[in-house]
Amino acid sequence: MYNYHKKDQIKALDSINMEIKNGDFVSIIGSNGSGKSTLAKHMNCLLLPTSGDVWVDKMNTKEKDKTWEIRRKVGMVFQNPDNQIIATTVEDDIAFGLENIGINTKLMRERVDWALEIVEMEEHKESEPHLLSGGQKQRVAIA
Repeated sequence: MYNYHKKDQIKALDSINMEIKNGDFVSIIGSNGSGKSTLAKHMNCLLLPTSGDVWVDKMNTKEKDKTWEIRRKVGMVFQNPDNQIIATTVEDDIAFGLENIGINTKLMRERVDWALEIVEMEEHKESEPHLLSGGQKQRVAIA
């Protein structure tokens, strides 16, 4: 369970139980204020439950020493991908996260190419992200 710190103690999340298997892609949909972002933030340790536990690959999100390992496993794509794009080429944008976790250059290039293939964006490898359509930017964010 998670309560936002307000006088009325509204339960933002209550009795959530879900299992996402390795390789699954999951979309969380719902109306404004229904808890989508709150749930997603729990899955990558941006928020911690008020009570209960959130487990990611047998790691409890409350264990501070597991935070970065969990974040390596759980990704999020925001509604507006412009807020996530930081590089001047699609290739560099995808490589940014890999570089931050210490992936060597050879493996990084292989993973970038693989990710571009998965999201069908290979032909945009050298493109400037700000010139892409909204849907293409979201695919870059997924990659």
